[in-house]
Amino acid sequence: MTSILLVAHDSPYGSEKLYNALRIALAMQEHADQPIQQKLFLMSDAAVAALSGQQTPDLSYHIGQMLEILLAQGVKVSVCRTCAEARGLSQERLIEGVTIGTLVELTHDTLAADKVIHI
Repeated sequence: MTSILLVAHDSPYGSEKLYNALRIALAMQEHADQPIQQKLFLMSDAAVAALSGQQTPDLSYHIGQMLEILLAQGVKVSVCRTCAEARGLSQERLIEGVTIGTLVELTHDTLAADKVIHI
């Protein structure tokens, strides 16, 4: 089984970088020729994407819903603890299933992954 770690840094809205990263993750889950194990680590402003209850009027996509789909497909989604704390995010404020992770966990996931994608 191929393991893929996706590390995202960009804000959920304002550019389409995170949106496209999640589109790639969803496509890999749905169209891989063989089973894959994906992990998503949200750092910097991408941490805000995991905030529960966001409203996105007039947008054609909803980052929170995309994260919920990935979680339902078994993708582990983590938010950098330092990044979350800097933005006032606590575990209780995150989308259900998203965990707060550490750089040590990110290091282990990086070393264990067959492929690492930074966006």
